[in-house]
Amino acid sequence: MLLPLPSFFEVSFPSDEEPNVFPVTVGAYSVPCPICQGKTIRHAQTLRRFRHGYAWHLGFIWIEMAILRHRCVACNLTFTYDFGLGIV
Repeated sequence: MLLPLPSFFEVSFPSDEEPNVFPVTVGAYSVPCPICQGKTIRHAQTLRRFRHGYAWHLGFIWIEMAILRHRCVACNLTFTYDFGLGIV
C-alpha cells in the first residue's frame, strides 16, 4: 500500500487530471460523543485536501476526504472528528 492510513479508510486511485490526489472515503465507522459517549449522527460534511507525503517520481501526494460534522443524539453537541490525523 502506497499510503499508510488507518485500516477503515478506503483509498481510491487518482484521476488522470490530478494524478497526485488520492480520494479517501471512510468505511463503516461509528464516532461516539466525546462528552457522553452516546450515539451520533452525521450533521454535515466538507471536502478537504491534505498533503500526505512525498513520492520520488510523483512529488507531493495529497489525500482528499470529507471531514464529517457529527451531532450527538443525547446531548445535542456538534463536533468534527479527524480520526486521529490532527486535521480539523
